[in-house]
Amino acid sequence: MADSIHKLSGEGGLCINHYPMAVHGFFRRYRTISQWLLIAIFFLLPCIKINGLPAILINLPDRRFTFFGLSFWSHDTPLLFFIIAGFSLGLLFITSVWGRVWCGWACPQTIGIDGIFRWIETLVEGNYIARKKLQAAPFDKEKIVKKAIKWSLFFFISALVSHTFYAYFTGAGILASMALSSPSENLTTFYIVNATTLIILFNFGWFKEQLCTIICPYGRLQSVLMDEDSLVVAYDENRGEPRKGKKRSSGEETGDCIDCYKCVVVCPTGIDIRRGIQMECIACTSCIDACDEVMRITKKPEGLIRYESENGLKGEKTIFWKMKTSIYFGLTLLSFLGLFLYVINRSELDITVLRAHENPYQVLSTSEEETLIANHFTLNLKNQSSQEMEVDIIRTGEMENSEIEIIASTLPGIIPPGEAIKNHVFIKFSKSVLGKKRSRYFKLQIIAKSESITKKYIKEISLVGPI
Repeated sequence: MADSIHKLSGEGGLCINHYPMAVHGFFRRYRTISQWLLIAIFFLLPCIKINGLPAILINLPDRRFTFFGLSFWSHDTPLLFFIIAGFSLGLLFITSVWGRVWCGWACPQTIGIDGIFRWIETLVEGNYIARKKLQAAPFDKEKIVKKAIKWSLFFFISALVSHTFYAYFTGAGILASMALSSPSENLTTFYIVNATTLIILFNFGWFKEQLCTIICPYGRLQSVLMDEDSLVVAYDENRGEPRKGKKRSSGEETGDCIDCYKCVVVCPTGIDIRRGIQMECIACTSCIDACDEVMRITKKPEGLIRYESENGLKGEKTIFWKMKTSIYFGLTLLSFLGLFLYVINRSELDITVLRAHENPYQVLSTSEEETLIANHFTLNLKNQSSQEMEVDIIRTGEMENSEIEIIASTLPGIIPPGEAIKNHVFIKFSKSVLGKKRSRYFKLQIIAKSESITKKYIKEISLVGPI
């Protein structure tokens, strides 16, 4: 597999004025559905609110991140590790088994070009033949009008994508108010959004699949991640060769390939899949649908070009579950399991109780009847929820019976979302509470109230005194 990719990576390739022909078929139908679904998710997510907050909000200035009703803060960095590790390892696993299925079906570059910009180009300029003729034609009135309409629509879509992307960082409501106000009031945002618009316009309007074949490193990693058992879009040479129309010896039977070049014409990167597995192939399956259509016309079995492994093309058994894929899959599951456990074990109120730096205890008074002792603690409370929270220490009747008194002058207290407060807590108790020992474990009970929750937290601390 690695040798094939390295050998053929430079053959074929995309030119700037490549115009792939539209294709219809099984894979094209489901790719269209998946593309429009992903496009709808991208545009709608910033506008959807859960618990009064956007579904996804990456608020970098306030170091606040909201994901589907859950709020996270800058100290939740382990969460970022699990997310990056999970998706990276998951991509390794998918590539080792299904090749570049990510590129053809889910990559934003492919979805933007194939699902939006090329659709607009076809709508304005016509099919691939009409677009070629228009590009070669001199700048007459028709060409100027069509090009102006196309690039105007490109700019509008680029601006819409840019604003939607920025809404993930500010919120749709705030971005809308910025857009309706004077640019001078939000100059930084104005420059960022417009610069992003121009980058998107250049990338999707002109550069297109050249990003995949020239810049993106993912295609070059295929030789490392894939092997002879990985599923790829492949041409069955044993069945297709020799092609009809090629010079051959008399009496030699021809294969099923009629050398119509339709697989090349529909390819967005302009390669010939019949030359073997190539780095430029993004597994978009257009050549499969095009070839299957030709096979139906010529009354030949479909699948001359199909999803197949290199071993499968040789007639050998394809083994998907090997040591490498099992390790990728296992590490991916562990990453997402770690993410799940981190989220479900994460508390709305983060509580840290530390003993004060001075003496571990103070003797307040001594008499024949009892010795009164005080322990000093600092109580750090951080509101990790998205709502304002009222926090207090529960003083139970059991404490009165055991002669334990809690003094916290700053509690109850109100903690805004994402904020923390520090409290000094003094616990007074009689030496008889400790019994014959020098210390005793004590459960400090804290209650937190917000609009949606009322929850009790228990922290175990140690009360100490003289022997």
